[in-house]
Amino acid sequence: MGDERAARIAVIGAGLAGLLCARRLQDAGLHPVVFEKSRGLGGRLATRRAEDNRTFDHGAQYITARNPSFRAMLGRARQAGKADLWRPRLAPGMEERSEDWLVGAPAMNALVRPLAEGLDIRQQSQVTALRRALGGWHLEGVEDEAGRPFDAVVCAVPAPQAQTLAADEAALVEHLAAVRIAPCWALMVTFSELFDPGFDACRPDGEALAWIARNSSKPGRAAARDTWVIHASPDWSRENLELEREEAAARIVALLPAAFGRDLPPIDHAVAHRWRYALTTAPLGRPYLATGDGSLLIGGDWCLGARVECAYESGEAMAAAVLERFGLEQLDG
Repeated sequence: MGDERAARIAVIGAGLAGLLCARRLQDAGLHPVVFEKSRGLGGRLATRRAEDNRTFDHGAQYITARNPSFRAMLGRARQAGKADLWRPRLAPGMEERSEDWLVGAPAMNALVRPLAEGLDIRQQSQVTALRRALGGWHLEGVEDEAGRPFDAVVCAVPAPQAQTLAADEAALVEHLAAVRIAPCWALMVTFSELFDPGFDACRPDGEALAWIARNSSKPGRAAARDTWVIHASPDWSRENLELEREEAAARIVALLPAAFGRDLPPIDHAVAHRWRYALTTAPLGRPYLATGDGSLLIGGDWCLGARVECAYESGEAMAAAVLERFGLEQLDG
């Protein structure tokens, strides 16, 4: 491979798994290039901003931590003011929290921004295919000024997208095809006046909606005006997956009076967002997939489950595998 510090490493996807992996690689002396198809960082650790400084965490709602290393990372984020505990009032019938709920502060993506500092990140750069090239990999769909293949690729995107990118790798595609990830329509709502249904978080009993949260009850959010995030259930989202955003928003709004159990104030903002790959229902069962030569690794939260912590564990495992391949040691994170 030559000088390992000159090795070319590509990381596809700037969610938690991809950014954490890239951070570990760079801290160990490699120089990864991160390709992200969207304008934002963090994947489903996402926040949408509206006028009047209103924000909506329309993806992951909170984080729990069982892995000691992940718990330590979140502890450092709290010390740095990038995360805090969320203690919402729960709707009647919801089980009391058995674990701390943490959120990024002042937005969910504050948790990943420190990981991105100093990395070479190419946003709005969508890789369309991975092709084996002499001595490495070629990334189709993105500009690459270096003119030589990447020695290793870490693909940290949802399994169905990875299946498309690595279509030529039959052994990997077979495993990717077995992963199941449910979609989710998310609705971001503000009312024309303050509205208190008696709770900040609720898991509705009906079949259409899975989650309701007063986003403005989270620490660090502007609380002058209520902001609410509603997640439709996997079944409802699947049945209505191809709706236009405006129609999806209208249909979810129509479900809200029954879900809240009361009449609602007039709505002055209602925007829907479709997460095509939101909730892992059939995980891979291991931290990542890899080609026989270890030059292509594919991972993400879907490898181990549906929690943010699963993305962390996958990213750590992929970084360790890449560093071992190049004879480097991972620094303590």
